[in-house]
Parts: sequence; structure tokens; C-alpha cells
Amino acid sequence: MGEKAEILKIRLADFLPRFTKEIIYLREIHAKEDDFFISDKTNSVANTSDFLINKELKKFGHKILDKTRYNALFNTVLEKYLVEKKVKNIGIVGVETHTSVLFTAEELRNRSYDVTVVEPCVMSREDYLHDSAITLMRHSLGVRVTDG
Repeated sequence: MGEKAEILKIRLADFLPRFTKEIIYLREIHAKEDDFFISDKTNSVANTSDFLINKELKKFGHKILDKTRYNALFNTVLEKYLVEKKVKNIGIVGVETHTSVLFTAEELRNRSYDVTVVEPCVMSREDYLHDSAITLMRHSLGVRVTDG
């Protein structure tokens, strides 16, 4: 994501220390030959630096969970963890708004969680993809979209 990733890191470094609840990083990681990611073969490939949590931001997290699809509830322990902790409200920040953020928000809403997306702290490589995802989350999924 180049420059956009750098902007997002700065925004997250400002936002995350002010957040008082538990922060869970959901790290996308997959094999290079995983055909699910056919259009994005270089994204979050295992054993590359691309799937690592940025060291400046890592210190704010309480837990790191790996995921192999855009939807963070697919084949992960996240749902079990949320049920055990009796979580009702979830905030989402990160990349990419049009894939991981959107599909995770959609699955959480399917399970009746209250979901908030902090718009300055989510980003897509293309603005039109970001804008489309924000519109879908706000108007079709009932996601609360906030400025922070």
C-alpha cells in the first residue's frame, strides 16, 4: 500500500494508545500458492515480512490471532474468544477496508455484534474501494462508522 500504509501507521500509533479496551491483532497469513488470493499473490505470504505486525504498533496489542481469509471469523478461535469474554461491541481498524475490514464486519453483524469502524484508521489501496466498503458497512450492514 506504499504511502497509504505509512499514513495508516501514523494514525494507528496516535489512536491505539488512547483505546482502553483489549486490542486483538488479526494477522492475515497464507501460502503463496493459496489460490483464494489469486489476484493478490504478494499479500501476507507466510515467512515474509509482509505478514508481520509493525513493531511500532505491536506494543499496543494484547493478543495476535492468525487468519487465512479476509473474514477474521473463518477457521479462527476469534468467535470462541468473543463468546467466552461476553463481548458485545467490537471496533475495527486496519487494512484493507474493502476486504478484511468489510468481510469481518459483515460476519460480526451476522452474529448480532455491535460493530464500529474507525474510518481514519482503515484504508484501502484505492480510495474508491475504501469509499464503497464504508458505504456498504454503514448503509447495508448497520455498522457504526466514526471519526475516532
